[in-house]
Amino acid sequence: MTHSVLVPCFVVLFCAHCFIQRTDGAMTMKQLTNSMDMMRQACAPKFKIEEAELHGLRKSIFPANPDKELKCYTMCIAQMAGTMTKKGEISFSKTMAQIEAILPPELKPMAKEALSRCKDTQASYKDPCDKAYFSAKCAADFTPDTFMFP
Repeated sequence: MTHSVLVPCFVVLFCAHCFIQRTDGAMTMKQLTNSMDMMRQACAPKFKIEEAELHGLRKSIFPANPDKELKCYTMCIAQMAGTMTKKGEISFSKTMAQIEAILPPELKPMAKEALSRCKDTQASYKDPCDKAYFSAKCAADFTPDTFMFP
């Protein structure tokens, strides 16, 4: 769950803030996973998505040609995390702040690197759902063996 956790995980970070118990502000891996589960439970019912697709996202399986429902699910997660602006764009600064405040220390450097690598992905898309999905896909492609998404 190292570097690829970043873009999609930034989303998880905001909602999980209330569950932080460590004095340094970082979450444990268990807290992070629990937070992602809560976000999934909040967003998934709003879209027609198969359970297998959701499990796939968590394992870095982002289809090249996803349907609108799956793309908008990723946007829901980004909105819930507070990392998407009112204009429908992923905020680099808000996401970086989430990574710094919430991710376990061992994940921060790689998450920041993945975020930096993928920050311009959204510029290729107009639709907010596309921006969120393909930004998360970029992060998953960057480190597929460690990436997790709600």
